[in-house]
Amino acid sequence: MSKEFGLTDLLEELFQDRGFDFRGYKRTSLERRFRKRMFQLSIPTYAAYRDFIREHPDEVDELLNTILINVTQFFRDPPAWEILRTEIMPPVLGAMKPGSVFRAWSAGCASGEEAYSIAILLTELLGPRIQEFDVKVYATDVDDQALAAARRGEYSGDALRHMRPEWREKYFHGTGLFRVNRDIRRLVIFGKGNLAQDAPISHVGLLLCRNVLIYFNSDLQGQVIPRLRYALDPGGILFLGKSESQLTNSTQFRRLNPRWRMFQRISPAPNLDRTEERMTDERAPSPLSNPELNNLRRQQRYLLETLRQGVLILGPDGTITHANPAAFSNYGLPALNVVGKRLQDTEFCERIPDLASQLRLSQLKNQTVNFKTRIRIGDEERILNISIRPMPDERGVRNGTFIYCDDNTLEEKLQTTVEELESTSEELQSSNEELETTNEELQSTNEELESLNEELETTNQELDERTKHLDQLNSVYQQTLEKIRLPVLLVNKEGRIEFWNGVALRMFGFRSKPPMDLMLDQLPIAPRMRKLIEHRHAAALLKNHPVVARRQPLGGKDNFLVDIHFSLIPSEGSDPKVLVMFEPQAKDERHNQPQKKMKNARAKRPLNGRPRNKKK
Repeated sequence: MSKEFGLTDLLEELFQDRGFDFRGYKRTSLERRFRKRMFQLSIPTYAAYRDFIREHPDEVDELLNTILINVTQFFRDPPAWEILRTEIMPPVLGAMKPGSVFRAWSAGCASGEEAYSIAILLTELLGPRIQEFDVKVYATDVDDQALAAARRGEYSGDALRHMRPEWREKYFHGTGLFRVNRDIRRLVIFGKGNLAQDAPISHVGLLLCRNVLIYFNSDLQGQVIPRLRYALDPGGILFLGKSESQLTNSTQFRRLNPRWRMFQRISPAPNLDRTEERMTDERAPSPLSNPELNNLRRQQRYLLETLRQGVLILGPDGTITHANPAAFSNYGLPALNVVGKRLQDTEFCERIPDLASQLRLSQLKNQTVNFKTRIRIGDEERILNISIRPMPDERGVRNGTFIYCDDNTLEEKLQTTVEELESTSEELQSSNEELETTNEELQSTNEELESLNEELETTNQELDERTKHLDQLNSVYQQTLEKIRLPVLLVNKEGRIEFWNGVALRMFGFRSKPPMDLMLDQLPIAPRMRKLIEHRHAAALLKNHPVVARRQPLGGKDNFLVDIHFSLIPSEGSDPKVLVMFEPQAKDERHNQPQKKMKNARAKRPLNGRPRNKKK
């Protein structure tokens, strides 16, 4: 049985076929975003969604919009921007000389609000002196649609509602849609960039990467953070999102504001060993006496035994000269007598195989080596940070090795928990913003429906008025036909009689309108006459012209002759109708009063030959 096609397979296919790499995103968040899009399309499985993407190439753009939550604002978190404006950036910019280059980078810029915020902030801080410097703000994102919106630089009034009114008037123009002024727009350069794959912008003095890392898993974060550090010049400022705490314990960044996650890259430190050597030569302390030396050793031993860090001290030949109790505890070993043994021959290297190779690397390069390792002791997993540092003598020659170990298991767990909570908080905030947006859309839709309902009510009122008007016209129309003294029928296209005036009813022997609609072929007259009337009715419709059947005998006792007129009545929006009118004619010259004769005959006998009932 074949393996079910899952999210991992779909991510790999998207990367191979389309170049979109979501493999390093947090799985739970990614699954939620994919399921949301699939629910919108009523697609139940990842395999079906893969087929849909193959048939609809533009779907990848819609998927990008779903995965990449482009939630951003001008000067998002105003208190943080105020600290950046008043405390962090003035010393950085104040050290610049005329002609200097200053670069800023907005990584994950979405629709551009953050990049333009940086440009406005720099313009405000530098003032008229901005002309003395080469200032550029680089803004990158993987979303082409968001970048297109950012390049336009057009925003609604609602998007600018949190900006200072004086800045909005100063740096934007237009009504309805507000456009970024040219002086700000020319400072910003937008481009497509992937933090995990593309080379970072270099020599940056201010780098904003806010609420981007929270969507990456720990491995991808480990790839991105060194890129961010590489991008910054020494002393450069890194501004992360308030839920991103990856650099809290970093030794490569100085924490400027822990709450708002503002850091400064630390400049490379000078060679401390050479500095210590120079200080030793200058001070040239006198040798200690034996009692003083013994006292110093006791203090050293006491200090080492009270430390929580595990400490191993090696002599020049690599043998252990001291091991404090915490060393055995952190490595998960019983207290053993290891003094005088080579480190490679002890249980420490059995417990951590990398320890021997890292020691050789430190000896080869004569520099400090740091590495992290995980060990399992029973059912417990421990995370250890181990540093191997040379110990030089007064001439700078390596005279031993200092190995210390920190058990960071609890800190790592707490850090992971904090990161997950902060990530969840950020996602909940994003979800809340999405719900607010959806609520606004629903409110707008409701207002549109209310407006449409009002239009429908107005239309109904107009239809009611038209109906009343048509009813009045029909009434007048029927009264007019009723007033005609000749028999009149109104016949539809199929030959159904829709209207009889009173004269026609009496002529055909009815006291009132028949209880059911009659067809022309059901008139109570001779068959030959019925056929004639049917044919002439069809001819009038076909020719679209009046037709007359002259001097036709209607039968009955007096057998009057009539001219039967067939007149076409066009009807807008429906089928035409035919008005059939019977006009009496004289039989010959002796009959000079046909209408009177016909009237008397109708009063006596109907056309169907049956005598009328007389009142007694």
